[in-house]
Amino acid sequence: MKQQDKTHLSEELITRAVIDEQELGEAERQHLVTCEICNKKVEQIKDALQDLGENALLAVEPSKKNIVLPREEPTVASHKSSWLPTFGVTAMAGLALFFYFLGMESMSPQLIPYQGAEVPVEDAYLMEEISEMVENPLPETLYEITGDYEVIDDDFFQFMVPDIQEDLQSGYFIQGGIKQC
Repeated sequence: MKQQDKTHLSEELITRAVIDEQELGEAERQHLVTCEICNKKVEQIKDALQDLGENALLAVEPSKKNIVLPREEPTVASHKSSWLPTFGVTAMAGLALFFYFLGMESMSPQLIPYQGAEVPVEDAYLMEEISEMVENPLPETLYEITGDYEVIDDDFFQFMVPDIQEDLQSGYFIQGGIKQC
C-alpha cells in the first residue's frame, strides 16, 4: 500500500492540479494524464467545488434593487484646517534647524580640560625616550652583536641604504628615484 502512495501524487499536488495544472512540474502533469486514480481525485474535487458554487447561487436571493453610490460632495474649506499645512512646514523647518545645529556643535573645536601636574612629568619622560631613540636608533640587540656602539654611524647607514644605486643592465645611474640623463 505504501508503495502505491509513493507513486501517486500527494494531496498538495492534487490541490495544485485543481487550482492550475500549469503550476505542476512536467513529471507530475505526465503522471496526472496517465494515472486514473489521481485524475479521478482531481475531478471529484472540481465537481464538489462546482456544486458548492451552484448551491451558493441558489441559497441567496438575487438583488432586485440597483445599487448607486452617492456622489462625492465638494468639501467646504474651513478655517480650522488651514493651520495644519503651516504646522507641518514649521515642524519640518524646526527639525532641520535642530539637526543642523547638532552637527555644528559636533564640529566645533573641543576645549582641552586643565591638566594636572602629572602631565608635564609624562611629557618629560616621553621627550627623554625620543632623545634616546635619536642617539641610538637601532635596537639594543644589534649593538650587542657588533660589540661597539661607535661602529654604527653615518658611514654604516650609507652602506646599508645607499643614496646612489647602479643599474648595471641599462648603464644608467638612478639617484633618489629620479632617472638622470
